[in-house]
Formats: sequence, C-alpha cells, structure tokens
Amino acid sequence: MLFRSEELSESKESDLIQRVSGRWQCLERNDYACAYKFLSPAYRGVFTPEMYRNRHFSELERVLTGVKVVAYDRNAAVASVRVGVMSMPLKTTSSASRANVATPTVTSEAWLWGNGKWWYHEGL
Repeated sequence: MLFRSEELSESKESDLIQRVSGRWQCLERNDYACAYKFLSPAYRGVFTPEMYRNRHFSELERVLTGVKVVAYDRNAAVASVRVGVMSMPLKTTSSASRANVATPTVTSEAWLWGNGKWWYHEGL
C-alpha cells in the first residue's frame, strides 16, 4: 500500500532529498565512484565500482533541476522519487548533437530505507 509523502517524517524526507541530490551531484560530474556510494549495500555486494561505471559511463553533461518525493511505502521502506534532469552532450561532434543542446527529462527512482540511511535502488 502506498502512502503519500506527507506520511514520511520531515526529517526522513529531508534526508532522502539530500541523498538524491548528493547522488546527482556525483552524476553531474560523471563521478561514478562517488555515485556508487549511494547504491544499496546489496547491489554493492554483487557489483564492483568498475562494473557500475562500465554499465553507466556517459558522454552527457547533466544538471539536476528538481527532486520530489511522490510516494512512500512504510511497510517496504521504499520511497518513489521524481527527478528532473537537464542533459546535453559533452562533445558536440555532429550537427545533430549541436542542434540538441539540452534535453529535459523526468525520471522515477526508487530509494530504500535501511541501516539508518536512504539507498538508491539500481534496477538490473
């Protein structure tokens, strides 16, 4: 059963927004070692930092434009978060990439509460 984010305590919601923003600050720098630290312990127990980086290496510049907690399942300790991101190619090598200077996107992320912290749930 999903509960509205208002049922998430203010401190937990604030912590979640800080963790989401922190992870995206890493991704804005294309710093995958930094972003890896936000992944759940279960994920990090299976995938090395190198495996994560190789899976997600990007030639994009990204800027976080917004974070909104949209739902929280208290029983599963999972929050759904909408993240707004503006992305653009790091290198504009073709006329097509120069024409598409910036692209706004909104993505949904799942964050798990465990061991006193929020952890990003990486889908496989």
